[in-house]
Amino acid sequence: MRAISGREGLPEAGPVDTFKTALDPFPSSTGTIMESLACLDGELMPPEQARVPIWDRGFLFGDAVYEVYRIYGGRCWLEPEHSARLRRSLAEMEFPEVDLDTLTARVRRTIEVSGIEEGTAYIHITRGVAPRAHAFPRPPVPPTELIVVRAYDDAETARKRESGVAVVSRPDLRWKRCDVKSTNLLANVIALESAHRAGAYEALLVDAEGQVTEATHSSVLWVRDGRLEGTPNDPAILPGTTRFLTEKLAAELGIPFAETRITLDEFLGVDEAFLSGTTIEVLPIVDVDGRDIGGGQPGPVARKLQTAFRSAVDAWLSPRAALR
Repeated sequence: MRAISGREGLPEAGPVDTFKTALDPFPSSTGTIMESLACLDGELMPPEQARVPIWDRGFLFGDAVYEVYRIYGGRCWLEPEHSARLRRSLAEMEFPEVDLDTLTARVRRTIEVSGIEEGTAYIHITRGVAPRAHAFPRPPVPPTELIVVRAYDDAETARKRESGVAVVSRPDLRWKRCDVKSTNLLANVIALESAHRAGAYEALLVDAEGQVTEATHSSVLWVRDGRLEGTPNDPAILPGTTRFLTEKLAAELGIPFAETRITLDEFLGVDEAFLSGTTIEVLPIVDVDGRDIGGGQPGPVARKLQTAFRSAVDAWLSPRAALR
């Protein structure tokens, strides 16, 4: 498949309709669903053909932010919430202005062309291309924008939602701005690799004071005495879009919620615990460091929230909601 340019006749920033019109010549209906499709700076291409220069600051410094959307029924779930978090990450890292309306149009168009109904959309924005120097480029250079849409098979994760998963605790060695969704993920990668080598699904991160923060790529919630609890939203954790939805669903179910800190020792005694995230949704934790949580079985609050989550997705996918 050849690369199709979205730059020709396309202004750097403009209304969504302009961008869609510029890409209309692309054969978006071929009857074949792709496994993946990339859009690099407005050009659609197979991911294996996407290239960035060696001077790209995302490649050299990890000077980049990202988002991951879950695609249900060919549409981005929680799109406004993910876009708001991306906007915040860009602002906190003082990126040059990015037209998020155009970006959203590109994401939607990439999904449409790919034909993918169930998948993920990965958005990656770097500070751009400039000769290597730690300081920001002067003057600023255009950001590099990458979108990758991939098919996602939920079957294995769905089985884990039913059975629950084991996690292990690991030291939280990340930087002090975890509220920004940066691509600087080396500490997360090392902790998760350690967890996998131990036969666990995830790593529960514990700070220098012995407090649980979150997991390497998911939020952590727990239940004590009928109350749903989570770590306070501050720079030590990422503000999880799925976590916020879970809190909202809990309120609708009449389950109280509170932000609070918890030590690892206290965590081992909670009634229930679960992870939340874009692809895992609500995933029960049944074992921490070899010790059962909730008798080693998913608990009733997790089950209620799983049901509420799926109902919310189904309602959003209904024909009436799709027309909004």
